[in-house]
Amino acid sequence: MPMFDRWRKTKLQKRKMKKIKKERSMLQKQVFVGIFLLITIGLLGTGVWYGTRVDSLQITHVEVIGGYTIPHSVVEEKVRQRLIGSYFKLVPHTFRATYPKGAILENIYSLPRVKNVRIEVMDTQKIVVAFDEYHPVALWCADYDATECLFLDDTGYAFSQAPLLTGSAFARYIDQDHSPEAKQQGFSQEFITYAQNFSELLAEELDLYVTHVEKVGELDVLYTVSGGGVLKVSQRMDPEQSFKNLRSILGSEDFIHLQNGAFQYVDLRFGDKIFLNEKEESAVVATSSDISVE
Repeated sequence: MPMFDRWRKTKLQKRKMKKIKKERSMLQKQVFVGIFLLITIGLLGTGVWYGTRVDSLQITHVEVIGGYTIPHSVVEEKVRQRLIGSYFKLVPHTFRATYPKGAILENIYSLPRVKNVRIEVMDTQKIVVAFDEYHPVALWCADYDATECLFLDDTGYAFSQAPLLTGSAFARYIDQDHSPEAKQQGFSQEFITYAQNFSELLAEELDLYVTHVEKVGELDVLYTVSGGGVLKVSQRMDPEQSFKNLRSILGSEDFIHLQNGAFQYVDLRFGDKIFLNEKEESAVVATSSDISVE
């Protein structure tokens, strides 16, 4: 073999051996780094596992305050359901620093009638939950014959499904332009206040009890009373003024027999000019200031 070829072959072999040594060295470093990382992660995980299970750092007690119809035991159970388990099978949900506050709130809010939930973790091992309840003042129904309705609070918010109720414990509110939908604003607070004020005047002064309140368009409201009659009112007028006009008519000798709601309708939308239709009789017109029949 010529001298040049042997020299070239030797040089190539040296170069190859040098490359193999370099690759082996890099592999050894990678293995070492990998083992080091595994040990570090293992030690860190072990530390976290034991550190987050220290008894003094665990939530062990739940205190519930507030509400008036929802049992505190039900709310406490909702809290404890979200304290079971752990994050990535490493950090328990009971660890005070990382307890699942959002999940607990969501679980409590799944209860009908619950609102304004507040959660605070005390310096001890106790979590305190305070909550308020929606107070139903009326029902939101699709129409007059509906049996499935939603509860409304005094702001007009539909907070939950109502049970099948009979009687007139709650007036039924209807808006033909909007179908009942839970967790939605069914009526404005101003409308609820307006309707409630007028209904209370009818009950307290005339013994007329409202069973249905129907919103018609932007301004008109129809009140069906227990006697079967309908009162047509415009929101352009204060409820007190509309009531004053109604009382002046029903208090007259000509119409005193209608005080129990035995009329087809009384239209109060045009100030002191009142349109009245008795059952099975023709329409009449009267004014609150000078009562007359045409």
